Amino acid sequence: MVGFNLLIVVSLSYVALLFVVAFWGDTQARAGGGGWLRSPIVYTLSLSIYCTAWTFYGAVGYAARSGLEFVTIYLGPTLVMVGWWWVLRRLVRIARVQRVTSIADLISSRYGKSNLLGVIVTLLAVIGTTPYIALQLQSVVLSYEVFAGRGVQDTVTNPSATAFWVAAGLAAFTVLFGTRTLDANERHHGVVTAIALEAVVKLIALLAVGVFVVWGIGGGPVGIAQAIEASEIAVWDIQGGRWATMLFLSAAAFLTLPRMFQVLVVEN
Repeated sequence: MVGFNLLIVVSLSYVALLFVVAFWGDTQARAGGGGWLRSPIVYTLSLSIYCTAWTFYGAVGYAARSGLEFVTIYLGPTLVMVGWWWVLRRLVRIARVQRVTSIADLISSRYGKSNLLGVIVTLLAVIGTTPYIALQLQSVVLSYEVFAGRGVQDTVTNPSATAFWVAAGLAAFTVLFGTRTLDANERHHGVVTAIALEAVVKLIALLAVGVFVVWGIGGGPVGIAQAIEASEIAVWDIQGGRWATMLFLSAAAFLTLPRMFQVLVVEN
């Protein structure tokens, strides 16, 4: 197990790096430099916000339970991006014309800028995303327990305290670089740049875990294939209706989750 003090130092250093990158991105954007901040590469990397901390647990667990069906979680967003010319491009154009800053603004703008409708959509978004945020915090706490060891975790702090400080850090980051101004024409280049950097870290982490599992535990692709054949998920029962539903839900989530709408449409 990794020492708890070392884990704290590494975590705080990583968070500090994200703060520095976000501050630097904002500074470059205000100074009129950093044209690469608006590049397609940074924008594409920022879309990785779809894969949150819970992806490390939820996607793997779903694959273990349902086999190939877990792919639908990512096929839906893929189909959205394939049809970006007809769907996403139109959303971006509407958002700029209507000065939209959230999914609630977009929906209310289609019905005469109804304040009541905007409030209802906002409340639904808060109610729907609160359990999801709780899952993200739970995944962070579980990660601390895995790396530091449950015994060390219990003697130094408790899961509630860990979740609290993580939430406080996220709130501070959001206030400093996200909600200081609500100008519809403003782009939060610092936040997007930090997300892009995090995307690279996620990619490296996922590849490292994949290499370790395939070659370190499974004995290579052949061993992994044999393990799959010997498991219950070897027979993939593809149900058309269920797959279509999962594809629709994942595509809708990719477009309408508040964080995805912010990056896909508002920051475009």
